[in-house]
Amino acid sequence: MLKYWIACRVLHIGVDLLLVYLAFILAYLIRVDWIFSTDFEFGLFAVISFFGAALWILFLAFSRYYRVPPRSGAKEWYDYVLIFIGGVVANGALIVTYFFPQEILFSRFISVYAFVLGCVALLITQNLFKLFMARLKRNNKQVYRLLIVGANNVSENFIDQLEKNPYALYQIVGVIDPYGLKKEIKGSKILGKLDKLERVCEEKKVTSILQCDAFEQTLNLISFCEEHDIKFQFDPALRGIFEKNLRIREVAGHTTISFVKRDFKNDSKRRRYAAIDVVLNQVFDID
Repeated sequence: MLKYWIACRVLHIGVDLLLVYLAFILAYLIRVDWIFSTDFEFGLFAVISFFGAALWILFLAFSRYYRVPPRSGAKEWYDYVLIFIGGVVANGALIVTYFFPQEILFSRFISVYAFVLGCVALLITQNLFKLFMARLKRNNKQVYRLLIVGANNVSENFIDQLEKNPYALYQIVGVIDPYGLKKEIKGSKILGKLDKLERVCEEKKVTSILQCDAFEQTLNLISFCEEHDIKFQFDPALRGIFEKNLRIREVAGHTTISFVKRDFKNDSKRRRYAAIDVVLNQVFDID
């Protein structure tokens, strides 16, 4: 399943590279002339524009702009910021390598046009990809068939969030209640206790398991998933960890999960520092 989405993203990257390159060429033709100018050699511009377009796309790729699934909800703005920054970097490189060596600067707006046209092209392709992904999810195609272990508040919250996210690559096939206390949870049918796990996975063709309860069965579930080539995940609350404000940290080469206390909502004065906290985390990766 992941191979399919990786192939789609690779195709997406290729299309973006072509469109951004065409945006540079179109900007030249609009600002200079549809007949190639002798003062501004088109061949050299075309070559440098290709490297500029490649630089733009490489920046986006290594900034996880093409992640699977794409960012959604309040985090979508981050993709727009990446497009903007990538455009500035690419056009800055174009200005330094092509325009600065010129004795006569014919049009400063070539880079501006290229930036605007490139941004528009990237926004269109990203939204088309999201629509394509959302449609396949609605049709239950190319998604993980998810079985949830646990019928508690944690699993209820996860099911609710999953239903609200149009791009999450999961289709809930049912819930296993380790203690057999419920018959249904958030519209998802309870398929039995853990003793029915193997049969349920076979019948429902489960490809992913999320553990939200039965902490004592974790090792057994991991072994089962490894044996049957099933993706295994667990909710942080299962380990007694607060679900929010978790950050992955490396201490002396050892990976840890760090809890960072942030409460900008209850204190109006501290709310003003919320943006600073985002910068500290994103840019410097510190608490």
